[in-house]
Amino acid sequence: MAISLGRECSLTWDGVAVPGVRDVTVDVTPETTRIRPFGSRAHVSVQTGYAIEMVVETIDDAAATTAVSKAQSGGEIAVVATGWSFTAVVAGVTDGQPLDDLRTFRVVLHSTQPGLRS
Repeated sequence: MAISLGRECSLTWDGVAVPGVRDVTVDVTPETTRIRPFGSRAHVSVQTGYAIEMVVETIDDAAATTAVSKAQSGGEIAVVATGWSFTAVVAGVTDGQPLDDLRTFRVVLHSTQPGLRS
């Protein structure tokens, strides 16, 4: 499921706002685990979390470079949009080449289902 959050979206990396965000697209895929209860032939699928790929388009300046390096250092990212938000752990970052003063980078995130322990 891909969600385009547009310009109303704000990003924070460990509590620090990422400036110059022009567009954010989030692709969310549920992660499940198959469980077969003892003595049963049936499998049950239990959702354990989400794999999230986020594409961020920013103005290409020093702030974008700082945002990418901060994401590459790991930690948590909080994404907030109108009526929608989530916090996830960074699993990978891919930085694109700037084009017309815009820079696009991808951030791969993982988030667990609320109430589950890792």
